[in-house]
Amino acid sequence: MTFRMIRMRGAWTVLRRRDGVRQIAIVLAAVWAYELVRMLIHPNWAAAMANAQKIDNLERGLNFAWEQSLQRAFLGVPEVVEAMNLFYFVGHFVLTGVFFLWLYHRSSDGFRSFRDGFLAATAIAVLIHWLFPTAPPRLIAGLGIEDTLRVVWNLDIGSPHASAFSNPVAAVPSLHAGWAVGVGVGLIRYARQRWLRVLGGLYPLAVILTIVVTGNHFIFDALAGIAVLAAGFLLVNLPRVGRRALSYN
Repeated sequence: MTFRMIRMRGAWTVLRRRDGVRQIAIVLAAVWAYELVRMLIHPNWAAAMANAQKIDNLERGLNFAWEQSLQRAFLGVPEVVEAMNLFYFVGHFVLTGVFFLWLYHRSSDGFRSFRDGFLAATAIAVLIHWLFPTAPPRLIAGLGIEDTLRVVWNLDIGSPHASAFSNPVAAVPSLHAGWAVGVGVGLIRYARQRWLRVLGGLYPLAVILTIVVTGNHFIFDALAGIAVLAAGFLLVNLPRVGRRALSYN
């Protein structure tokens, strides 16, 4: 027991001395905790289907139910849809990690600010996933929205008839959209090269288009993800805003 405690203390000392390693460990631990919590949430399929239908009704009432039209425009080009499938499944998370690695070297203060904002937004999202389970539009009969993983790859993931890697009824809010907007804002704010700032403006649009075309999210889900990201940044900045307000009084 004593030897194990010494090793643990030694490991923590190394982490304290190497800030980069410590920051990576924090992010990895947060991602692991997020995935674990998502897997522990038991899917309530009845509520998830009903909530998805409510979102479709809301979009139709406000005249922005464009998911089917957007998907049909892309289904005629299967190579593009296949690239979107891959991007949705893997690329988005990899690029988010690359962004944080770049930001850490570009601005340590910016890295901590965005890290904390992302983590707070993710925690809020998990709470909403639990309280408001929502199925993706590809699983709602009658909407005419295809599951592009099935259409292109013949792969069934995240339906009531297949095992899922994580909670399959966590469409609201879309963290794909929220994180993408955060990455875009970070590039625009901290990048020196003009092409990176342009990429920061285009990247969120590409992600939102991808999650809609692949049938994984309603447009409403994306808007909710952006709102949750804003709430996360507001939450972590409240103490600083409070201190600034007190200093003015």
